[in-house]
Amino acid sequence: MLTKEYLKDHFIDAYFIDNERANIEVLTTSEDGKKVIPTIIPFTNPGGDMLEAVKSVMSIDDIHERTHNKKKEERKLFEEKIMEIAKKDGVVLDEQKVDPKHFPSVINAIVNEDTNEDHLFAIKLALFEVDKIRDSENAELKGAIRKSESKSEAMMYALKIICGK
Repeated sequence: MLTKEYLKDHFIDAYFIDNERANIEVLTTSEDGKKVIPTIIPFTNPGGDMLEAVKSVMSIDDIHERTHNKKKEERKLFEEKIMEIAKKDGVVLDEQKVDPKHFPSVINAIVNEDTNEDHLFAIKLALFEVDKIRDSENAELKGAIRKSESKSEAMMYALKIICGK
């Protein structure tokens, strides 16, 4: 059972564990400080002894804020893990480590589907994210990329900027 005296020395954290915010998980250390002990208490009984003990070390507003921050942290970790898995499985390209097996697909998409408008638009956007192209002062070649009617034409002008021609 959680008491004010126990929580004074052993309290770690508290947050809601359900969307209805009906239950709070309170984390404390064991007497020897070597274990973390989770305890779930109902929030629906505002006058309960354990809830009052928790309120002595953390306000209800702080519990709400901690819940929000914990959910945000969990979401961020979840998204990072999903991206890690997606990159590992080849669903998403890792910009730092491009797998050479993708090059034939990229070349094929440029050469054999040269006028696909969706691809052309995406390539133009990607080209202007390249520092050398975006920061180039060659307005004529940058304009030519924007006006290109095919992917190979856009790439040709981009390579002229990159190679300094």
